[in-house]
Amino acid sequence: MRFSHSIRILFLLLVLFLTTFTDGFGQINRIGVGLTFSDPVDFNYGETGNPGLVLKTWVTLNKASTFHVVPSVTAYYRYQLETGYSILTNLMFQGDLDFQYTVFHEGTVKLVAFAGGNVTYLNSDFEPLIVTGNETITDTTDFAIGGNLGAALELKMGPKWDFNISGKYVFSQYSQFIISVQGVYYFKSRRRAYKR
Repeated sequence: MRFSHSIRILFLLLVLFLTTFTDGFGQINRIGVGLTFSDPVDFNYGETGNPGLVLKTWVTLNKASTFHVVPSVTAYYRYQLETGYSILTNLMFQGDLDFQYTVFHEGTVKLVAFAGGNVTYLNSDFEPLIVTGNETITDTTDFAIGGNLGAALELKMGPKWDFNISGKYVFSQYSQFIISVQGVYYFKSRRRAYKR
């Protein structure tokens, strides 16, 4: 599977962006891994699969730790349709760069809101098992840029662990509603703002 030139450029820009946060409050202080569940997207006479595996991190932007930049990458389980005459396999990958703000914090519970950009990459592989010469489906890929808007609950589970539940809507050529759950690990002790 080949990634388009646009995805490689976007990845390079994301890496360059994150390397600027090397001191002060702009440090990566936690990482989250979990599952995402989304509305299926229609693509090349098939759909996209569930669930997705998401990797997310937070870059703190202020002293109170209420404002973050949150990049994430999600790879969805394949969708496969076998008819006896052909096999269609669809894969979907998403990247997000969100700005997150804490709107409510009480004890071990935080409510955050976020908005940002989204890129969706779709790859469809069509394999005819019986070649008739009249196939209307071919291998195809697509790349879409959009935005997303959502909210999340961050629940403190231990000194270095959180459990997050989030919901968001992606606005793009492939719009969908996505629910995500993640376990989050803090590299260092939490900031005082979280402990209040």
